[in-house]
Amino acid sequence: MQSLRRPVTLGFYLIARWQKDNALHLLAVTKNGIPISTHSRRNIFESTDMNRTRICVIGAGVIGLATAVQILDKYGSHVHVTVMSEKFSPNTTSDGSAGFWEPYLVGDTPKESINKWSKSTYDYLNRIIMSEDADEAGVETVHAYNFFPRYTDDPSWKHVTFGFRHATRPELDVYAPQAKHGWFYSSIMCGCVRYLPWLEKKIRNRGGVLVKRKVENLSQLAGHYDIIVNCSGLGSYHLIDDKSMAPIQGQVMRVTNTTARLAMLYFTDDCESAHTYIFPWRDICILGGTAVKGNWNDEPNPKTRNEIMQRCCKLVPSLKNATVLAEWTGLRPWRSKGVRLERETRYFGATKTYIVHNYGHSGGGVTMHWGCAEDATDLVGQCLQDLPKHKL
Repeated sequence: MQSLRRPVTLGFYLIARWQKDNALHLLAVTKNGIPISTHSRRNIFESTDMNRTRICVIGAGVIGLATAVQILDKYGSHVHVTVMSEKFSPNTTSDGSAGFWEPYLVGDTPKESINKWSKSTYDYLNRIIMSEDADEAGVETVHAYNFFPRYTDDPSWKHVTFGFRHATRPELDVYAPQAKHGWFYSSIMCGCVRYLPWLEKKIRNRGGVLVKRKVENLSQLAGHYDIIVNCSGLGSYHLIDDKSMAPIQGQVMRVTNTTARLAMLYFTDDCESAHTYIFPWRDICILGGTAVKGNWNDEPNPKTRNEIMQRCCKLVPSLKNATVLAEWTGLRPWRSKGVRLERETRYFGATKTYIVHNYGHSGGGVTMHWGCAEDATDLVGQCLQDLPKHKL
């Protein structure tokens, strides 16, 4: 069994570190982790076009990359965008996620916002599906069933999707005899192990820069960037001391797939361990899962793996013959107050810095990413208007 890693063309990355002069110095440029040049004394900020507004997006998961793409699309000629993150694909939380479109575990985020962001993302991903980029981006349609042990009210997002309806009794008898109620609709699988590199390429093609660097404190960036966009996910717990953040641990495995064509989810009252899901994507299936709030452990648990397999095989018996390809445990960035999408102004000494926050999406990151990135980009536009040197 392998860990969830894969060879992928990530393009050119800047490897940098902070020196005593509080400047970020470029140490190496790499492609696929192989150094191709070094510049031990060069301050990477010196290469920035000072006639353009300098923007740093913190975080290279699906939220950060989508936000960077939209900023470049909307304000490209006016801005210089750097995406800075300790981890890039295939090592982000987004890469390990199932990539299934459905609002899930989003805290106290208002339903109106969930529906707005989810619809924008649903429509955007469907446009990709119908484009020549679908294969490279790893996005495809999947028909989905949600099963329940008792009647469950329709979700607020049902009008966002195509073909939402209740499952019939014959359908329940065939697919989930133990269920008393179910939904059926057309959903989307967004395979982030392909989607994130596709977004990275769009950023590079638009003149953006990817910097592999852990940001310990926003003050490190003050003075170097005019606007900071915080898409650090669970990292905001430490980065900006947001103690409303907490992990919701999730464990999944990837197995070979020869028969499963429908996405299936079975929900029970036990939020910690008994939610079962099977998501087919290409020639694999993603099996899950767990949702353990407050657990910071990101190592797969063999006992949990066996329980997941048993539950999934109960739904789709043919999975008993599947080969486990990889297993993964990740930490969803849950926020008790819901998604934080707002701007603020901070002073680091005498340095005034505009900050846009876009984090706390928990299990809804893929589902809401494009809609959230749109609103975050609009907030960046407000910051641009407030900068005295900038004119749109």
